[in-house]
Amino acid sequence: MTVMTVPTRSFTLEEKREHVLAYLECEHGLKTAYLEEHSITHHQIHRWRDALADGDLGAGLVPRNTGSMSKRDVAEVRRLQAEVARLTAERDTAVADRDRMANAADALGKAIDVMQQHGVGSDEDEQR
Repeated sequence: MTVMTVPTRSFTLEEKREHVLAYLECEHGLKTAYLEEHSITHHQIHRWRDALADGDLGAGLVPRNTGSMSKRDVAEVRRLQAEVARLTAERDTAVADRDRMANAADALGKAIDVMQQHGVGSDEDEQR
């Protein structure tokens, strides 16, 4: 008799989180198909779900099995993920604007220095 062992696939923290959320969003009757499609066992997904609900997934801790997640919880997580993405994009835009303004102020300062070196004064100097 030959025994073949198939190594289990390793998932990142983000992949585990996304699989749990996608699994919980599946309609009744489609969850097993989802697990088979992604080569995930029922044991794995339930352990990840419990860890995510307890806040232990990111820490890599064994779940305390005190929490559960409903479709409402999944919807809230998805809403928060979208909000984080929106705020991140907003922050990135603000940082780009700040950098553009800093570059413009730097260029303006250099232009003023060049003008002063060539004897071009400010309006106040010309009025004196």
